[in-house]
Amino acid sequence: MSEAITASEAEASGASFIRTFPCSGCGAKLSFSPGTRNLKCEYCGAANEIEADDDGRIEELNFDTYLKALEGREEMVQAETVKCGKCGAEQTLEGSLFAAACTFCSSPIVSKGYASRRIKPRSIIPFQVGHAKAKDEFRRWVRSLWLAPGDLKRYAQSDAAMTGLYLPYWTYDCATASAYTGQRGDDYYTDDDVSVTDAQGRTTTESRRTKHTRWTPVSGNVEAFHDDVVVMASNSLPRTLHGAAMDWNLKGLVPYKPEFVSGFRAEAYQVGLREGFPIARETIDATVHSLIRRDIGGDQQRVQQVNTQYSKVTFKHVLLPVWISAYRYRDKAFRFLINGQTGEVSGESPLSWAKVTLLTIGIVVLLIILLAVFSH
Repeated sequence: MSEAITASEAEASGASFIRTFPCSGCGAKLSFSPGTRNLKCEYCGAANEIEADDDGRIEELNFDTYLKALEGREEMVQAETVKCGKCGAEQTLEGSLFAAACTFCSSPIVSKGYASRRIKPRSIIPFQVGHAKAKDEFRRWVRSLWLAPGDLKRYAQSDAAMTGLYLPYWTYDCATASAYTGQRGDDYYTDDDVSVTDAQGRTTTESRRTKHTRWTPVSGNVEAFHDDVVVMASNSLPRTLHGAAMDWNLKGLVPYKPEFVSGFRAEAYQVGLREGFPIARETIDATVHSLIRRDIGGDQQRVQQVNTQYSKVTFKHVLLPVWISAYRYRDKAFRFLINGQTGEVSGESPLSWAKVTLLTIGIVVLLIILLAVFSH
């Protein structure tokens, strides 16, 4: 179990958390090349391999230990003026970011306040999807929007600026022990005689199969271990974009290295370690509820009361990659996000009300036809 780092250790680690990597060929700034283990020069094309971190481990940290270390500390996220170490230009770094690029010379700049944070990401999924691939995925997504206006496809060809961004996440592990009470429902059937009157007023008797449920009180206990429950620690994205930003293969995590962030922006967490766990518990509790239903068995289940104990809580703070941008349609902005590991797209799009109306009419006509068929 790792202990929380001290403030002095945090300051020291912050100094090297973001660095500039000059090209050995021409001296220009190197940027991480998605899908590789290389830093690549935009100007001369030289590629420098990122050394493997043989000693690095993807480590689970003790939740309670870190909460105690954070007691009484406010880790605010706010905009600050940052001076570029290469060209000397001063500029404002957005409050949600801890790493970006200098507007004037493209050198990495990093928040000074971020250096004093007790918790920094120790692992990262480097970008696997490059800029060109991200644009292709966006165009493919637009073509799939068959309820969107027909001329929207033109906007997919525009060279909208895509920003490569690492978003902060928490992953939580924990063990649960849940005592429950409820009811088990076992279905059975009976053949009952019923009177039926036809359109001509004639009454006949028919035998019909009737479903019944026999309910039995139950109680029990279920135990489970919940691995890597993911919580987004950013408030920057609207919920309409969360889909692609929550689907990750965490086996792709590697120890954090500043080379992976070179040429990209990175956000500091805005949802704290303590605040993130109740969000994780929503997922954990839903899993527990499913396990209880399975434990009850039968054809139907009623879960009446659950008492869950949470223990052995650990966490990781990780950075995960997305491409984010926006496009305009008839003077309105729509945002979209592309998962930098899988290429999955989530986005906002306009609707063609003519297509929606035609679809609605089609559904109504189909229902009328089905009703007519079944009535005969």
